[in-house]
Amino acid sequence: MEDSKKQNAIGKKLYIALFMLVILTPFVGMLFYKTDMTAENRTATPFPTIKTYDGKINRKYFDQFNDFFNDHFALRQEMTTVDALMTTKLLNTSKNDDVIYGKDGWLYYEDTMDEYFGRNVLSDRGINNCVKSLSLMQEYCEKNDVEFLFMVAPIKGYLYPEHMPYNYIQTGNINNWDKLKPAMDAKGIKYVDLHKAFKEDDRVMYHKLDTHWNNEGAAFACKKIQEAAGREATDYTNESYKVENVFRGDLYRMLYPKGKKLDENVIYDREFGFDYISDFNNTEDFKIEATCDGKDGNLLMFRDSYGNALVPYMADEYGHSLFTKTMPFDLNYISEYNADIMMVELTQRHITYLWEYLPVMNAPLREDVPSDPEVKEMNADMKLEVKGDQAVIYGNVDPAFTDDDSEVYVRIYDSQYVSDYEAFPVGYNSAAEKDNKDYRFGMYLDMAEIADGESTFEVITKKDGVYYSSGTIFTYTK
Repeated sequence: MEDSKKQNAIGKKLYIALFMLVILTPFVGMLFYKTDMTAENRTATPFPTIKTYDGKINRKYFDQFNDFFNDHFALRQEMTTVDALMTTKLLNTSKNDDVIYGKDGWLYYEDTMDEYFGRNVLSDRGINNCVKSLSLMQEYCEKNDVEFLFMVAPIKGYLYPEHMPYNYIQTGNINNWDKLKPAMDAKGIKYVDLHKAFKEDDRVMYHKLDTHWNNEGAAFACKKIQEAAGREATDYTNESYKVENVFRGDLYRMLYPKGKKLDENVIYDREFGFDYISDFNNTEDFKIEATCDGKDGNLLMFRDSYGNALVPYMADEYGHSLFTKTMPFDLNYISEYNADIMMVELTQRHITYLWEYLPVMNAPLREDVPSDPEVKEMNADMKLEVKGDQAVIYGNVDPAFTDDDSEVYVRIYDSQYVSDYEAFPVGYNSAAEKDNKDYRFGMYLDMAEIADGESTFEVITKKDGVYYSSGTIFTYTK
């Protein structure tokens, strides 16, 4: 009897010891466990401070510490991976809010679902603002003898909806791309329709475990882009290749941080002829520069993550190429790198960037704005910031005096001249502006264009064919 009691006591102690070991492992293991969040495409939460930057007690300390612990406890990613494997295999769903687990193990990015379902679509004014931004950039390029071309990379769900989960039924609502395309056609924007090109091809050219197109898709996109630019391009459909499991998908890493599965990718036997001349690490670099002997043309391409796979194929088609993720688009790069063609690539879910980020270029001078627009005390505001040798002028206009597609002009009076500049319908400093992004404006101007002494500013818009002015709303002394 006593032996039985001793065994029970020992068993209980072992159970408690095992329980304490399991409980304490995540805490004690933090001393030796290195957190790596790159697989999840985000940055780990830093250790919180007791006091805030202004010396006050940090009342959110314990909430922040909880977030810190959740990101740093030992074996976190291993446990996350095991949990995700069990959930996807047994329940056929994903516990990661950013990853959608589809049919046949296909993965989709949650952030693309607004475009997939036609949710949170820009207003007509918002879409026209996007097109106006493209139009002003295209005009700037053409005045500088530079070709312009815009492209939107289709979301994976648009091209391959057959692998989406059964309950992800499209509503038929129009999305931003559906609205943008006809608006670009109406304004003569030079673009390549990659949606149409990919949809008409029967090949599967996107990764199963990643958001983006594979090498075959990148080569295909490159050819279509070059054709739209009126240039010859390598036709990779005639090139030999092999398919290998060598690609670690971004969605797979997010869902299974410690998973080892690799996605298929097409590997062409044809070797590239270009050379990187920048400090190159990989195609995710913020700025990549390359040259290719025997090819002509100087390419400047603003791009996002879809440009990663696209970079080598495009670099192989130009004598010199610069690929940059600079945001906002800085058109000063045109002269800096002597570009003769400028391309802008955005993924479909980033169409709103055209509506949110003010391109860096001098505003065009306009000569056809009426000298005496009807003044209705239009409600508007304006700010001016000096950035080196440029001024940034930005603010908001009154929706009551602005059509969905009307321009915004900034009129400057100085001691000698009256000058009208067309502004982008895009804001500059969101923290200093009103909430309605549809009615923001912004523009860059060389400080040399502003005369010494006092200058006054007003904003002019148009409604139903009638021009309206805010009257003087800002005064600046240089």
